[in-house]
Parts: sequence; C-alpha cells; structure tokens
Amino acid sequence: MSTQTARGPAHPPSTPVDKNDPQQAERPLRKKGSRRRAPRGPRPAGLSGWCVRHRWVTLFLSLVALAGTVGLLGAGMRQTDNIDQLVGDSAAAEKIRQAADFGENPTEHVVLTARSGKLTDETVRALTGELRATYTGVEGVLRVGEPFVGPARGNTLVIPVELRAATSEKNKDPGQLLPEEAVAPMLEVTERLADRHPELEVGQVGDGSIDREVGGQLEGDLQRAELISVPITLCVLLIAFGAVVAAFVPVLLGVIAVVAGMGLTALVSRELLPVDPTTQSIMVLIGLAVGVDYALFVLRRSREERAAGADREQAVARAGATAGRAIVVSGITVVIAMSGMLVAGGLFTSVAIGAMIVVIVAVLASATLLPALLGIFGDKVEALRLPFSARRAARRGTENSFWGRLAGRVSGRPVIWGTAAAGVLIALAVPALGMKTSLSGVEGLPDSFDTVSTYKRLTAAVPQDGTTVDVVVQAPADSADDVRAALTSAFPTATGTGKVSGGKPEITASKDRTVHVMEMAVPIEVSDPALGELSDTLRRTVVGQVERDLAGVPGARVHLGGSADGPELTEWMDERIPWVVGFVLVLTLVVMVLSFGSPWLAVATVCLNLLSVGAAYGMMTLVFQHTWAEGLLGFTSIGSIAAWLPLLMFVILFGLSMDYHVFVVSRVREAYRAGADPRQAVRFGVARSAGVVTSAAAVMVAVFAIFATLSQLELKQMGVGLSVAVLLDATLVRGVLLPAVLTLLGERAHHRPRWVPALSF
Repeated sequence: MSTQTARGPAHPPSTPVDKNDPQQAERPLRKKGSRRRAPRGPRPAGLSGWCVRHRWVTLFLSLVALAGTVGLLGAGMRQTDNIDQLVGDSAAAEKIRQAADFGENPTEHVVLTARSGKLTDETVRALTGELRATYTGVEGVLRVGEPFVGPARGNTLVIPVELRAATSEKNKDPGQLLPEEAVAPMLEVTERLADRHPELEVGQVGDGSIDREVGGQLEGDLQRAELISVPITLCVLLIAFGAVVAAFVPVLLGVIAVVAGMGLTALVSRELLPVDPTTQSIMVLIGLAVGVDYALFVLRRSREERAAGADREQAVARAGATAGRAIVVSGITVVIAMSGMLVAGGLFTSVAIGAMIVVIVAVLASATLLPALLGIFGDKVEALRLPFSARRAARRGTENSFWGRLAGRVSGRPVIWGTAAAGVLIALAVPALGMKTSLSGVEGLPDSFDTVSTYKRLTAAVPQDGTTVDVVVQAPADSADDVRAALTSAFPTATGTGKVSGGKPEITASKDRTVHVMEMAVPIEVSDPALGELSDTLRRTVVGQVERDLAGVPGARVHLGGSADGPELTEWMDERIPWVVGFVLVLTLVVMVLSFGSPWLAVATVCLNLLSVGAAYGMMTLVFQHTWAEGLLGFTSIGSIAAWLPLLMFVILFGLSMDYHVFVVSRVREAYRAGADPRQAVRFGVARSAGVVTSAAAVMVAVFAIFATLSQLELKQMGVGLSVAVLLDATLVRGVLLPAVLTLLGERAHHRPRWVPALSF
C-alpha cells in the first residue's frame, strides 16, 4: 500500500541530471537506451531504507543470526512419541499398557503362503524343521517360536520369532537396539528363504520390519520431496523473472527462513515441549511458501520502482514501504491462521509453534535481509537473463497483459463474472458436505510394500493378529484373580455384538500382576466408521460391566484401547475444526478491518477465503473418497480423508490465500489513492499484482504436487488437496472473483469509517 495520504501521482516527477552537481557528476553517464535514473533524493527512510543504506552491516548481522540458529538445529529436535498423540480413554489405556512390563519381546512373524492349494502335512513338517534351523542363531534373534498353520484357510504357515530388542524407546536400556534396528539380519535371512521356495509367497511382518520399510520409505519420500522442491522452485522463478540472480534471491530467502525457523523450533522442543515428527515437513512447506512469496512481492516492486526512475536505494526503500507493508499484514494473518492449531491443542500444538516461528522469521528476513541483498546486488539482480525474456517482461504488469485484460472485463460486468466464479466454487465445494474422516491403518499403505502384503496374508489366515480392540485394567496385584474373572465374564458380552471374534479370550497379565489386557479381534479395518461405532458399544457394555464387577476393588481403572484409539482421535479432531475455523475467521476479520479500514472489505475477505477452502475440500473429497481417480494417481481409496488433514489444510490454505489477497488488495488501493476511480483501480491493481501471485502460486502448486507422488495415502491426499486449492485460489478467486467483489464494493472498499481505528506500521 502506498504511503501517500493524498490521491496524487504515485512518484515525484523526475528531473534531468545536472552535470555541474558534484553529487550527480560522480555518477557515470548512462548509455543510450538504458534505464533513466532520477536524481538522488533524500536518504531512504524506514526499516528497509536503513537496511539498504547499511547493507553490509545488515548482511553480517543476518549471517550471525543464521549461524546461531544453525547451531541450535545441530543439537537436534526432541520429538513426541506416538502415545503423545492419543486422547481420551484410549490414551489412558495405552499409557497404562506401556508403563507395565509384560515380559514380552518384540516379535516378527514369518509368513509362508502356498501360491496354489493348501499346505500338506508333509510340506508343513519339512518347512517347520527348515524354519527352526534357518532362524536359530541369527543375529538379533532371541527365540524361535512354534510354527503353526493359519486356521482360516489352511494355506499359510506362520512362525513367530522373538527379537533381542527393546519394545519401545521408553523401555530401551543403554546399548539395546530398537526393533527396526535389530530386525535387519533376520530380514536378510527371510529374503534368502524366499529365493529357495519360489512355490511359496514368503514374507516377514512385525513392528520392526514395518517401521523399517514403511518408516524408511516415508522418511525417504519426505526428504526427496524437500530436496526436489528447491530446484523446482528455482526453475519456476527463473521462468517468472527471466534472470538467474533474480530467481535465486527468493529461493535463498525461503531456505533461510526454513533453516532459521527450524533452529528456533529445535530450541523450543528442548526447553518447552517436544514437537510432532511431521512438524519439520510442515515447516519446509510453509517456510518455503511464505519466504518465496514475500521475496517475490518485494523484488517485483523494487523492479517497478527502478524502472520508474528511482535510484537503487530509493527503489528498495519504496518497495519496503509498499510491498513491505502488505507483507507485514499478510504475515500477521498467516500467523493468526497457524495459531488456530493452538486452539485445537494436542498434537497440533507443536506444529502450530513451528509454523508460526517460520512465518515470523520469513517476515523479518524480507524486511531486513532482503533489502540489504537488493542493495548489494543493485542492477546486477537482473544478471544472466534468459533469451526472449525482455519482451515478456515488457508486457508483464501492464493493463494489456492477460490478467489486466481479464480484470478489465470482470470490472466491466462484475455481477456476471462474480456470479459465475462463485457458482463454480460452490459447485466444487458441494462434495465436501459428504466428507468422511478417519485415521487409516495398514489399509492406507500400498500393497507394493512387502510388509503390507505379508500383513494382509497373515490376517487373512489368522484374524486374531489383525485389528484388535483391547480392554486394559489396572488394579492392585492381590486382586488379579478378580480382574481375570471379570474380563472372562465380560467376553461373551463382546462376542454378543456379532463383530468380535469368538473363542477363548486372550488375557495377558504384567509381571507384577497389576495390569491385565484382554485383546478382542475384530474383522474391521481401522479406517472403517464401523470400528468407531463398535468401540462406543464396547465402552458402554464390556467396559461398563468390568467396572461394575470391580467396583469393590480399590483403585481399579478400566479403559478401552488398542485400535479404538483411531476412531477416538478422529472424533477429537472433527470436534475441534469449528473452533479453529471460528477463531481464525474472527481474528482475520479484526486484522483486516484495522489494516485496510473497510469492514465491507474485511467481510469479503473472509467469505472469499471460505469459498476457496471449501472448493479445496470438495475436490479432495471427490478424488479420494471415490475410486475413479485410483489409476490416475496410483492409490487405493479407503472411502475417507485423513482426519488431521481438514484442519491442517484450513490453516495452511487460509494463510497462503491471505498472502495473495493482501497483495492484490494493496495494489488496488494504492492505485485508487493515486487518483484512479474504483473500477480503474481494480484493473490497474490486478494487472500489477497478478503476475506475482501467479508466479508464487506456480511455485506452490509444483511443490505440493510432489507430495501427490508419494506412496503414503495421507501425504498424497495433502499434496493433491493443497496444489488444487492454490491453483483455484490464485486464478479463479484472485483473478476473477476478487476483482468482481472489489468493483461491486466501489468506494466502500477504500473508506475507513470513523469508528474504525487505524493500524499504523
């Protein structure tokens, strides 16, 4: 937004160079056809002006601060455990279970399935001897169990193998390995066993092998996505700017924001609270997004000021006073959006803190380091230009550009264009009304994983080793017999639901007999809504019956855990979305009113962003809750969306949308204050800002699309949802609907009522 208060020329008129002026005479004469430079005026004011005047000092201080944050990051981040993500009754059950010592060791299951027919008794006897000999004495193996044939189909032989490893990080002794570390030698033996028996499907599954394959693949996918995102961003910016140096600056700012933000977050994780494992990936996405956006805004504006005749320092200072103010407003709204996750709490708390930190760092870097860099590079920021880029650059930002012509048509018939755009967005949002959310288990992983296909063969042959819902009881040791009797008595109630496998109840006691666990096998996938209904039923009936039977036992605690944790966490997330949305919308409304002064504009901002997010939800539901796109995107639909995704997508999309929205509105209002009428201001402002918004959106679409190629379904959903949402927002919303709304608002979009205080910065 312009700092002028009167509606007059955007820049002072230029004057010819006086060769007799000693200050001007020191400057070399410019060659014919080069950019005309205005006389050096007053020293640039404001923070950007100070930083560009003291650019080497600013650069030095920035490097010192960056080195400090890198040092903080070097000490590592303290991360949360899976149990820290759970809520409610299932969280209490899991905490009791993990604190108890059941004398168990991590177990791997080797699964051999006949490719045709059933296993004969002779084959089973031969394989049993071979399996015992094969795994006995293998490094990391503690004990080889008794092989057995899966009762469900008779074509699968299973042998349990105990590992010499800790059951979890919390129970790990010094020098002891975790299951995913100890399982490596056994996996090599299993591969050789499969080579010897081509007539069998041979695989291995357990916590260690799953963590090693799936966790390793996920970590590799995320690292690959993060590494690829930087060169892709650079390529998109190279096309947008047409110059190598100009393209490099936004990428540099984004990377600095991410690294510095991670360093500060690492400090928070060690001193205050551990962070969720996904925090770093989210910080990379958001930090790169806002860092590139903010650098784009300032760099493009500095280019414009330089082309208008301002000298190097004045161009950067004016860019900081205009685009820089828009960045501050945008940064505030993005931080507000991310703080909505604090309202949700739980596992979202650390993600919110990391995201807020990286946004604040990006704003500070764009206000200080970026002006210093532009001052150092000067006109060399246009160095290493691409062929044919000059012609395209000449048309960019003018009213004859594509976006300028489109804005002219939209502002000429705002009702028709606005209604059409809003209709498209509403139509895309309609499928979101049927959105179902869940937390998936193995069914959310591709069958290409060896452990996943082996797990499905194991559960088909031995259903008890699949999904289980567990009753966990903690009581004094002298009441152990009463606890076992109560659990045994309640088991028929569970099987009476028709959804719990019958037979003899599986009850396990801890070594000190203070904790008992009854596992109940259920033939239901973790993502199936029926599991949540069954869990509620079992809490009312089975848990209630056990509590009544143990009413006379002092200190007895009864909880339902196991796979019941997924539906309970899903319900918790769904309940918090309205609170997060309300919090973000109200605070955004307040900031927009204070920043731009127009209540009408603030309300329009909130409505446009809601339409944008709603359309993204609808597209994601349309793609992933059905099967039509499975072959196109390489996934198997589970009929639901990841429970954590709607909330996370809302805050990310709302934040990025505000980036684009604030910059477009700022240019429109600047044109209005420079003397244009509301309709002309819309065309001028959109023409001058749409190119930057499009470039920034192209970067984000390309980066988010990388996640759509990853193997895990939840990350694929996030990648498709975010990339489609940003594409819609930067084109249909900011290119058509926003100009239509601003035109219809007219003067009301620019005037501040007396009762609205001004936010000055």
